[in-house]
Formats: sequence, structure tokens, C-alpha cells
Amino acid sequence: MEHDQKPYKFLKEIIKEKELTKKEIGIRIGMLIGGAILFGVIAAFVFAAVEPHADAAINGSAEAPKVDIPKDEDPDSTASSSVSGDGTDEAAAEAPENTPAETPALGLSEYQQLYQDMLAVAEVPQQALVTVIGITSQMDYFNQNYERQQQISGLLVANNGQDLFVLTEYRVVENVERIQLTFCDGTMVDAIFQKNDPNTGLAILRVALSDVPQETKDTIQVAPLGNSYGVVQGEPILALGSPIGYSNSVAYGVVTSVTNTISTIDTEYNLLTTDIIGSKEGSGILVNLEGEVIGFIAQNYSTGENIVTGLAISQLKQLIENLSNNTPLPYLGIKGQDVTTEISDKTGIPKGVLVNSVEEDSPAMMSGIKEYDVIVKIGEDKVSTLIQYHDKLSKCVPGKTVKVTAMRKGAEGYVEVNFDVMIGELK
Repeated sequence: MEHDQKPYKFLKEIIKEKELTKKEIGIRIGMLIGGAILFGVIAAFVFAAVEPHADAAINGSAEAPKVDIPKDEDPDSTASSSVSGDGTDEAAAEAPENTPAETPALGLSEYQQLYQDMLAVAEVPQQALVTVIGITSQMDYFNQNYERQQQISGLLVANNGQDLFVLTEYRVVENVERIQLTFCDGTMVDAIFQKNDPNTGLAILRVALSDVPQETKDTIQVAPLGNSYGVVQGEPILALGSPIGYSNSVAYGVVTSVTNTISTIDTEYNLLTTDIIGSKEGSGILVNLEGEVIGFIAQNYSTGENIVTGLAISQLKQLIENLSNNTPLPYLGIKGQDVTTEISDKTGIPKGVLVNSVEEDSPAMMSGIKEYDVIVKIGEDKVSTLIQYHDKLSKCVPGKTVKVTAMRKGAEGYVEVNFDVMIGELK
């Protein structure tokens, strides 16, 4: 017997999660917020620890270590002396009497040894010399690209632990596309232009220490900068670099003059002239017999026909430091000369800095300073020489207003005139 088959129906159940109470919801929200806060705190600590290193790796340190060049004291600016009470030099009074010894005649072997000894003196400063190459791309007659290269000597003057700083002449690195340095061991690296001084035509280049191989770091040295204030006429001297136009050259001679100066905007520099015949395009350094750099060759200031001439290094030390640290150079805008006691007695011009000319559109011109004014004060500090004037000006901040006091000749003689000068920046 057949039975009718009925369709089966399955029981369907939907399991629902138990609804959260308000208390449970509050606990979960609290845990979520607490976790977020904890995560944020941990992330902040991690970021604080990692960020300086990451920033240094990507962009370099926020503030690079400063370069500090020890300065020399100009003996002319001090009145100190070592004269004893009876008017005799103490050193001379204490020195025993020496009987002149008979000087032996010099033969060829002695001359040879003499020059070998002088060449040995050059060993250390030569490790601080580099060749600076300025590279630009140009098109030839056939529209083919080629590189034009100019080269000159440079001097390694500072190492702040992060970068090396090289002093050179701006004329070779101006408007170039690439700057390349060759160290004394032949290693070549790219350099970055840091800053230049329009007055002297000098510039500082910067090289990251991380770009220099360790073998080269072990070979090169920062130049031993000497005291050029002690250089005297007739002193033996060496010219290193490319004084005659060829790299890695050495020339010998003597200092013929230490009294020549060049007047530039807001200052003057002493020149060391020699009897060494060089090239008009020559460059490099002047070194004494102690192996110290006492001058930086600057042939554009040569007073004779291709006579090697250098800027005295002691007066450049502050400039080297400022250029290395990319410090703004204060600018007032005059060219002047010292009015000495002798000149003052003869002419009646007050002692101070006589303004020979005023640069067009300079802060000096804008404030009303004129030719033939005699500057006697910057701020509250008296100035009687151009060097003192420059020292006081170098402590001024571009953009700040400073009172400059001058003596101006009128119908009844010289009268005091005050000027409020907003210091500019030399560029």
C-alpha cells in the first residue's frame, strides 16, 4: 500500500549574540581609548629617539658644528713691551754674551742638503693642499657637448667633524655646474660652494666627510695656519701649490716687503711680497721654515711683474671662520685710510679713518656719510685705524642700526656729526 510522502521541514534557528549592556560598552570603549593613548605615547618616544638620526641622515644636522679659527693679536694694536725698569730689553739683559762662531763655507753637498731640508718643511702643508676644478658644459662648433675645466689650488683650513672646508679663489668656481677636488693622494670628490667674499675674491668650499675615503682621511691634514704678524723682510719662504702655473710645484725665495697694503671696502689687508717669479694665474700658499702657512697667494694683488704675492694669513683668519660658518658679512660701504698722528699734525685732519670714497647705494651713502669725513666712533667704541674700524664693524649685525660718529670739515673747522646707519650685508 502506497503511502503519501509528505515533505520534510527542518527547524531553522538563528543564534543571536547577547546584546551588550551599557556597562560592557563603556568598558570596551575605555580599553580602545587606553590602547590608542598607549600606542601614541610609545610612538612619540620612538619618534623622538629616531628623528634626529633620520634627519641627519637625510638632510644633515639641523645646525652643523661651528668652525673656530684661533686668531692672532696684531702687535701694532697693543702697547705691551718687555722693557725692564732701566729701559733695557729684559730678554736681551738675560741673554748671555755669545762669541760669534766662524761660519763654514758652503759646498755643493751643503747646498743640496739645505734644499732637501727646506723641501721636508713643505711635507705637512702639502698634505693640506688640494686642486680645485670648476667644470661647465659647453657646445663646440659642431654642436657637440664638452666640459670646460678650470683649476686652481685650494687649502684645507678646517674640519668640524662633519665637513671639510677648503679656501680657494672664487674666480674658478663662479657660475660653474660642478666643483671637483683632488686631494694630495689623488682622490677626487665633489665639493659644494659655501660662501665667498667679494672684497678679497676668496671663497670657501665644503666637502662632506662621509664622501671622503678613510685612506684619504688618514693622509690629508688641516693646514697649520701661522702668525703672519711676525714675518719680517728677508725671511726665507716657500711657495707651494701652483705659484708658477703648474700643480704640485715648490718655489724658494725670501720676503721682500711686509708693509704693502690693499684697501678694500670697509677694511684693508697686508700683503707679503716675495722675490719668487711666478705666473699671473698662479695660486697656492706661502710657508715659513716652521712649515706654517703665513700667506695665501693672490696674484691679482701682485705689485710687480708676475712676482708671487700673498695676503697675510693672520688677517684672513676671521674671514675664513665667517665664510666657513656661512656668517653674514657686515657692510657699511666706504674705502678709507688711517689718519696717523703725523698726518694729523701736518694737515690738521683729526685722527681716525678718512673716507676716501663711498660706495653707491651703500648704507654709508644712505645715512649721509660723505667723502673726506673722518670716522672716529662706531657705537660707543673709538676707532683710529681702518683695522680697528673693521674689527668694530665685524661685530655689528646686518639689519641693525648703529650710530657712527664722524668729524666733518665746515667753515669754522671740523665738527662732530652723528649718523644712524642700518648695517647691510656684503654680497
